[in-house]
Amino acid sequence: MISNILRWSAKTLLVLLLLAVAAIAGFRLAASFRETADRAALAPPAGHLVKTSSGGVFVQEKGPEDGVPVVLFHGTAAWSELWRHTSDALAAAGFHVIALDLPPFGFSDRPGSYTRQDQAARISDVLDTLKAEPAIIVGHSFGAGAATELAMRYPDRARALVLVDAALGLTAAPSAAPWLIRPQWIREILVSLTITNPVATEILLKSLIAKKERALPEYVAILQRPLMQRDSTSDIADWLYYFLGTDTEAASADRNAYAKLEVPVAILWGDKDTITPVEQALDLRTLLPPETGLTLLPGLGHIPQIEDPGMFNDALLKTLGKL
Repeated sequence: MISNILRWSAKTLLVLLLLAVAAIAGFRLAASFRETADRAALAPPAGHLVKTSSGGVFVQEKGPEDGVPVVLFHGTAAWSELWRHTSDALAAAGFHVIALDLPPFGFSDRPGSYTRQDQAARISDVLDTLKAEPAIIVGHSFGAGAATELAMRYPDRARALVLVDAALGLTAAPSAAPWLIRPQWIREILVSLTITNPVATEILLKSLIAKKERALPEYVAILQRPLMQRDSTSDIADWLYYFLGTDTEAASADRNAYAKLEVPVAILWGDKDTITPVEQALDLRTLLPPETGLTLLPGLGHIPQIEDPGMFNDALLKTLGKL
């Protein structure tokens, strides 16, 4: 009797395991069927590609050409369009806004090299081509790493640096994640279950923000739009390896490098951020020159520019005025 129960239990567990594997594999297969579109069919016509030494970078420009350039670096899985309301506000104030797509996200080429140094070098090329240096560099979340790297390695390109809920990894403990995700197929499954899974977009967005009601269909559609391009899952899987801790050679990964920054720095931070909590902002401020300003945005989380565009844009414009 007991042996029969054990055999039945083992068979049940095996069936459940096989069903789970099939479901996971199904998400990866669904991504392959879904990702069939070309950039030309999806990218906003207002944007354009800027050639760099490692492929084209998609940018959207607004505002007067002779205005002070402000370059906007987005966060994970986002792209230039998520800055829409901020771009409009800055352009109306007379700034020359350059919102860009950090590869492999958005509509930039996806060269396979995604270290912060790689990103800084290609954006340096963009600014050179657009004759937009020195610019005010604004970096949000994971994009703050590339933004800071640019200011550190190419100080002549930047006149100031603004860090918004910056995910710089300066307080992170060593992780085993890079070893666990070394196989490409594991990373592709993780990406197909999360970033490129349209069912998960709204859920993930709500997990990042304090004002859950601001996970509007407008923003969900923006985030999903570039992910219909061919090979999005595999390309983002390439990036994931760098993101989860292998980018140790970055200048911006060195806590001691921040005191040596040659440009003024300001910090904007949602005080309800649970992804990069305020404690990280306070720690970051201790690494920077004493005159660095920190503005806390009450009631806002990790993506303040969509949670309360009015509050965020007002704070950013005031910060730019001081800089």
